[in-house]
Amino acid sequence: MKRLLLTSFCFLCILFTYGQSKFIDGFTLRQSFQSKNDQAEPAVLSFTKPKDKSASWLVNAAIGYDFLKESKSVLSLSPYFEFHRNTLIDKIQNNWQAGISSEWQSRDLSQKKWSPIFITAFKYNEDNIKKNTSFQGNLYFTPVFKGKAKDPKYFWIPNNTSDFGNVFQFLYSPYIGLENENRIETKDENSAGSIYRALFRVTSIISLLPKDENLREKFEFNFDWQYRYDLNENIIELTQTEHNFITTSFNYTFFRSEDGKKTSKIGIDYTNGENPAKNFEKQSFYALSLKVKL
Repeated sequence: MKRLLLTSFCFLCILFTYGQSKFIDGFTLRQSFQSKNDQAEPAVLSFTKPKDKSASWLVNAAIGYDFLKESKSVLSLSPYFEFHRNTLIDKIQNNWQAGISSEWQSRDLSQKKWSPIFITAFKYNEDNIKKNTSFQGNLYFTPVFKGKAKDPKYFWIPNNTSDFGNVFQFLYSPYIGLENENRIETKDENSAGSIYRALFRVTSIISLLPKDENLREKFEFNFDWQYRYDLNENIIELTQTEHNFITTSFNYTFFRSEDGKKTSKIGIDYTNGENPAKNFEKQSFYALSLKVKL
């Protein structure tokens, strides 16, 4: 199974990188469908095989197909499959999801100063560790504004890139939203029920040396903080209502397509907290990972 997944991951990378058909261009490979399409995190792969010990590996990847890619619309509609497997940690993660995601920019920035972007998804979720299956849904919101020519005095504007000379380039994206989970099958009756959560999330990218011809878009810091609060739930086994999840990383980009939509990176990551939307329990770890977005 591990070899099959690794082989499939590499095959998809080659196919999407060198494929030229419009059909192939409709596919996307990323880490998840929780972010704006143009700010999607890359899929992550990490594998270790210590001497005389069992292999450990990490896969966070999602593949989707945008039916509206050729329509030049401000709406995307993507059925997708998402897989999260992590044996680098004590509380192993083994989760997959399948569903449909959409992103809609509701206003035309050529006529308006800003527009909300709505990200929605409806999916089937299966947790192979706790043996829970559920239907999940989410609605996220983030604002986007007209560009400010990368002027650093507007760094506080969300989803706006700012250049601080040749030192670094800064971009951040805030999200607020709602999530729900309705469990349809559980191994333990104490796990049965439904959950409604509020989400607040901030992601940021700091790219180093943005004006250097040889080094721009090569090195970057990434930060992602997610805070969830259970608004309502009726599951007996749950004992806390607040959930924090933080990931930070430093990455080196060794491949980038001309349009910047396809990238390959190697990065050092630190993860701490819990993400109930991905069945990731509270813990922390470091990892050296290959990261691909197509």
